[in-house]
Amino acid sequence: MARLASCAMLLALAALAGCGDRGPQKGMVKGTVTLDGKKLDSGAIQFLDRDEKAPSSAGEIKDGEYATEVYVGRMQVQISSPKVVGSRKLYDTPDSPVKDVTKEMIPERYNTRSELTADIKPGENTANFELKTGK
Repeated sequence: MARLASCAMLLALAALAGCGDRGPQKGMVKGTVTLDGKKLDSGAIQFLDRDEKAPSSAGEIKDGEYATEVYVGRMQVQISSPKVVGSRKLYDTPDSPVKDVTKEMIPERYNTRSELTADIKPGENTANFELKTGK
C-alpha cells in the first residue's frame, strides 16, 4: 500500500511539473555590428518587444560581435556606443571629483529613435546590423 501511495505521489508531482505558464519563449541571437563599414569596437544592443508582451533583452557588443538570449517575436533593436570625449569637475572646487563626458557615436535612428527590427524565432538566430553615420 505504501508503495502504491509513493507511486501516486510521484505521478502527481510529475503532472504538476508539466503544468503552468512557462512564460514567453526565447531564442539565441548572435551577429555583427558595423559602423560605416568597420566593426563597432564596443557598445550595447537591446531588443525591445514592439507589442510590449515580453521583457526587453540586452547584450554587450565587443569587437563588432554580440550574442544574447532574446524573447521570441518582432523586436525593435537599439544599439548604443558611448565614447569618452573629455571630463569635467562635478563641483567648482580645486579638489572636486572628475566625471567622464561621453558622446553617443551611433545616430539616433539606430538607438533612441531606432528604425531597426529583428524577427526572433525559437532556437538559433543571426541578426547582423550595418550602421551608417551619414558622413
